[in-house]
Amino acid sequence: MRNAIPARARRLVGMVLGLLLVLPGCAIPVPTVVPLTVIDPVDETQQVPLGDAQRATVRLRLLSRELVVRAGDGAGLVSGRFRYNVAEWAPKLKQEIDGETLKVTIGQGLGSQIPLGKHDEYANAWDIELARTLPLDLGIDMATGTANLDLTGLALDKLSVTSGSTDLLVAFGLLNPQPLGSLKLTTGTGTIVATGLGNANFDTLSVLGGTGKVDLDFSGSFHRSALADIKTGVGAITVRVPANVGVRVTVMGVVPVGKVDLVGFSEAGEDVYVNAAYGDAPLTLTVKIATGVGSISLISQ
Repeated sequence: MRNAIPARARRLVGMVLGLLLVLPGCAIPVPTVVPLTVIDPVDETQQVPLGDAQRATVRLRLLSRELVVRAGDGAGLVSGRFRYNVAEWAPKLKQEIDGETLKVTIGQGLGSQIPLGKHDEYANAWDIELARTLPLDLGIDMATGTANLDLTGLALDKLSVTSGSTDLLVAFGLLNPQPLGSLKLTTGTGTIVATGLGNANFDTLSVLGGTGKVDLDFSGSFHRSALADIKTGVGAITVRVPANVGVRVTVMGVVPVGKVDLVGFSEAGEDVYVNAAYGDAPLTLTVKIATGVGSISLISQ
């Protein structure tokens, strides 16, 4: 039993919280008291056709409140429905062709302010459908609110989600037909819940959490060995893995108030845990967890 917070844990907490403090200034505008113009609710639709593109890059950048992303059945690359009641928050769409790649950015207008306080009178909801047919590099920046990303059916080759206090839900219901080289999920004070990560077909998964819950479900159809790197400052981490994939987990930075709960795992050394399939299964998931203050649950079923 450790009697003091280890130096590496203190460094980890400082690093994670420091990074999360500067995230809003890097990717998402800083809160302000500048007044916004409330208008009657506007329902708007924007679409981007595929044309002759062979690949696509899509960037979604919004401040708040609600974001839904899913695969669409239409012929276009992007079909977006937007509902807002703040004049400055009208979405702005840009597109360009770079060789065979179609690049699309949708941003939340010139009113880049996040109003201080709760402000229930402000509405901003994006419902985005993306094409299933092209290899897609998807990047999302969001400050506050909820983001529901059902990525089932998309051919993702890169995914990055950066958020401030967003509650983030990510789901892969079917095998991603495209190898996903890099999958990054970052949040500050919000939660991260990801399901079906075995279907993501990723090489490397990077998760950076601040003070919220992180719940990662690696069920699905693994087609490659993979690495997951999880870092949090404060909060509970749950990792769920299938029993037929070999899994090795290394934990660092847990302080005395934290604990590691094991279901289907056993200790294989100091701060190292493996499931029964590790060493025998053809595929291996290697997980590294670094946390400052919080609990960890490892489940293999």
